[in-house]
Parts: sequence; C-alpha cells; structure tokens
Amino acid sequence: MDYQNKYNSLGPGFEINDLSKSKKIPVPVFLFLMAAVLLAGVSMGLFPETFSDYKVFRQAEERIENGETSGALQELYEVQERHPNSLPVTLKLIELSMDTGYYDLAAFVFNEYLVGKNLSDGQYAKMMRYSRRLDSYYLTYDAVEELMAELNAMAAEDESQEAIENQTEWFRGELAKLHEDESQDQAFLYYYEAITAQDEEEYYNCLKKAYAEDPELFDLRVLLGNAERSRGKMEEAEDYLTAAVAKDKRDAGALRGLAVLAMLEDDFNEGLVKARQAYEADPDSMYVRDTYLIALHVNGDAAGEQAMMKEIEDLEGSLEEDTKQLLEGTMTLQEYYMSD
Repeated sequence: MDYQNKYNSLGPGFEINDLSKSKKIPVPVFLFLMAAVLLAGVSMGLFPETFSDYKVFRQAEERIENGETSGALQELYEVQERHPNSLPVTLKLIELSMDTGYYDLAAFVFNEYLVGKNLSDGQYAKMMRYSRRLDSYYLTYDAVEELMAELNAMAAEDESQEAIENQTEWFRGELAKLHEDESQDQAFLYYYEAITAQDEEEYYNCLKKAYAEDPELFDLRVLLGNAERSRGKMEEAEDYLTAAVAKDKRDAGALRGLAVLAMLEDDFNEGLVKARQAYEADPDSMYVRDTYLIALHVNGDAAGEQAMMKEIEDLEGSLEEDTKQLLEGTMTLQEYYMSD
C-alpha cells in the first residue's frame, strides 16, 4: 500500500479556535458532555481529547450528506494531522475519501498514517478493498501520465494540424489497448477517451461509460450535465448538476452549469444568483467568470458587467470572440450555450 504522493490540498486551511485555558467549562456541562461521549459507544483508542476535534470527527458524515464534502474532509484531515496516532480518524478519513472519490487524499492518508497500525480483521478487509481500488487507479494514472508525456513530446516536434490529429488518434489507440487490461481503472480510461473524442456523440458516450463505472470520478457529473444541456436535455442536465451540488455546495463548475440552465429558461435572476455563487466558490474554474459576466449583462447590471469585463481582460488579455458577440447582441444565449 505504498502510493505515490499525488495529494493536493482541498483548499485553504481552516482555523479551529481551541478553548482558552482561562475559560473553565462548568462542571455540570462537562459531565454531561463526557456522558454523551461515552454513550456514543465508539471505541476511540488514541482519539484526540479536545471536544472541537471530536466534533469534527462525529459530524463528518452528516456534513458530507449535507453537501459539505470538501470542507468536511479538509477539517477531518487537519484533525488527522494534529493527532497522527488516532486510528479511528485515519479509518474514517480513508473511508469517506474513498466513498466520495477523493482518491488522492485517501492514498496520502494510507501512506502517512495507516502504515504500521494494528487493525482488526474487519478493518483490514475493508482497507484491502480500498487498497485494490487505489492500486487500479494509480496504475492507470501512471500509464496515462506516460502517454501524455509522449504525446507532448510528439507535439513539440510537429504542431501541424495533420500531426495533431494523428497524435490524438495514436493516444486514443493506446488508451484502447489499456482497456484490455482488467487491472486498469476503466472509468479513468473512459474519461480520457471522452476528453480526446473526435465528435460530440463519442464524447457523450464515453462520459456515460465512465459514469457507469465510477460516478464519483473527477468532475463527471458536471461534464455530463453540460453535455446533456448541449443535447437539449434540460431535465437530465439539471439532475446531474444538482447531484454535483448535493455532493459539494461549493462545486463551482456545477453552480456555473445551473446558472446557464436558469438563463436558458429565462430565469435571469436565478442565473445571476448561481453565477455569483460559482464565482465566490472558485473564480478561476473554467468559464466561471464568463458566465458571471453574461449573467450580469442579461440582468442589466451595467456597472457589474464592466467590472467583470475588466477583470477578465486583465487576466486573459481579452474576451472570447463569441462572448463579445453575445454582449453586442449578435448572438443569442441559445446559440452561445447550446454548443458549449
């Protein structure tokens, strides 16, 4: 179970204010809380003694069910860092990370905190199932990474349109060969086949296959939601995007997708609300600034539109040509977004 450290931070750190040593907890309250902990029936072993950390541990699953996945995992990981010998925290963090598709985080915790700990037979069996899943994931991760390196080397030698088409076809052929190996992560391969697809139908079909294999992988729900919208399937698009937001309320891509759907249905105010939420969650996520700009435009917020236009131009140099056309009124929202 020695996985490469490919874990990236889930986001900015959280500051947890410990109880000040100068503030005493009333004895009745303290006794009540201690009784509650005991009645919880959890064998905590070397679990942290602070109530703030215990609360993070106890509420992690509930928060994930409430759409706070990244925040819950981030805070639980910080508890793990403070208490590296706490087996309950380690097991919970791995389990929740695996269940929600945060495989890089699960692998990091495996390597850093699980190795060398004594597990019960049940715990060992579950961790071995996760280990086999991670083995497959990283086997394919490394294989695709090698193919991408070769592809980049080819592109550096010849950047002609014909060469790029041939290189892409080569890459897809290599992915097809990997599919024949049952030990490879099939969802991962379908995902990369989708993003290198030659047409929209193939793109859509590969996304569907990837989703059938592993719905938690990467941003599959967002991509499928946007693909369904491009196909004119608005209800299906909303289902995927709503599911993505249910998993994480701060999924900027999903919020952006819902903003587009709202504007296409002439609910411009809701479109602006969702576009603003996407911008506040992650302004650098793909197309988030452009969608926020358009939402400001269709809502008649001239000052906000000018400010966002300036922000985009400062960062990217200029607006995309089709975005200019929409703002100038020579392209409709349907023309702009139905082929996005």
